[in-house]
Amino acid sequence: MAKAASQLTLTDALIRTASLPPGKAQHYLHDDKLPGLALRMRATGARTWVYLFTKPGERGTQRKTLGPWPKFNEKAARKAATIAAGEVIRGLDPNDDKREARRLQAAEKQRTTLANLIVEDGPYETSLTGRQVVNWRPAMSALRRGLKDHVEGSAADLTRRNIMAAVDKIAKTGKRGAAKDFRKHVHTFLEWCVGEGYVEHNVLAGYRAPKETRAQRVGRRMKGRALTDAEIVKVWQACGKLGTFGLLTRMCLLGGARRSEPTMIEWKRHVMQDRITFDGAWTKMGLHHDVPRTHLVDDVLAAARHFQRATSDYVFPSPKTGGQMSGFTKMVKRLIKEAEVDKFTMHDLRRSLRTIMSRCGYDNEIQRLCVGQKPGGIDQVYNHDEQWIIRKMAFEAAHDYIAELVGAERAGKVVRLQRTNPLDPIKAELLGRLREHFAAGGV
Repeated sequence: MAKAASQLTLTDALIRTASLPPGKAQHYLHDDKLPGLALRMRATGARTWVYLFTKPGERGTQRKTLGPWPKFNEKAARKAATIAAGEVIRGLDPNDDKREARRLQAAEKQRTTLANLIVEDGPYETSLTGRQVVNWRPAMSALRRGLKDHVEGSAADLTRRNIMAAVDKIAKTGKRGAAKDFRKHVHTFLEWCVGEGYVEHNVLAGYRAPKETRAQRVGRRMKGRALTDAEIVKVWQACGKLGTFGLLTRMCLLGGARRSEPTMIEWKRHVMQDRITFDGAWTKMGLHHDVPRTHLVDDVLAAARHFQRATSDYVFPSPKTGGQMSGFTKMVKRLIKEAEVDKFTMHDLRRSLRTIMSRCGYDNEIQRLCVGQKPGGIDQVYNHDEQWIIRKMAFEAAHDYIAELVGAERAGKVVRLQRTNPLDPIKAELLGRLREHFAAGGV
């Protein structure tokens, strides 16, 4: 074993037998031949050659890392320490080279163009997909469109004025939601740039959108709409002519799903005996939700079997690639033209289902549970009951309502609630559980 003293003639043989004093996280062995040369030992087992020095006219000891032992042996360490000692004598800082290298590296990062950062399969897209960000596609699309006038410059060249001009340009086209989303995506992108060293700070940090005036609120059209009963009939019938996309549209109406969610369901993983499940990993709120296999859902699944691909297990595969479906904007335009209805979005189908559930007597809390929205307030912390029975009843009521509209066969066992008594949902939940209990032969 090595001597207890920390002043030793450091050799490779001595270092090989040296050990860390008990109770210490790190310890220095100082060389008695070359002042400043030391070996830093850590509890992790790492051993590193260092040179300790004090700059002329300054206080405090600074450290220059020479290299790891044993890769960096005694001879190499003494040579490097001698060079560092000479720099100190001449009034130089041995760490200046490392600082300059870091500065140049940071400057090079800041010269990296936006085009290289947001290119397909580039650093930012790789970061989003690696962290399994659900909406990475619309985020990247928004950045590429909104920042196209600045892609030749670096991220450090972006100013708040540049970004807000791009936001205003989008807003003036009437797309207020797209403008808001673009600002949000740029803010997130710049936060990533700060973390990666491409910019020193986020120019949007601390920005707050101007408060909306009363006149603006009154004049603004409410976002989204629910389809009327007549429109639901027309859209349902038009979906029968649009193959896989038509079936996916029907599923969005029946399940209240966001448009991207049905594109990810697979036959083996998500189609269960009594329900279809949507994984929380790819839903907006990170919450999984289920749709019971009612008569209408089973009709959609039976039709989807005709479009099943040998190379894919997706329930609603892309007609072109067999992979995940995309290109909703063009397909929705075609659907609107085919159905001869006013303009609507896929998200309006989600609003339509909630509206139908409300007509059937199910309150907002149950509706939120059905479509995978977060419960309000403290309930999401304390109530972990999935309330499947009441959700199933709400779906059955809504699907029976739709079946009556489109002329499909009804289940004939729908429970519609009365809205006058706030205890009705609780009663319905209890009655539903009793019904299943006795149906299963319970005593």
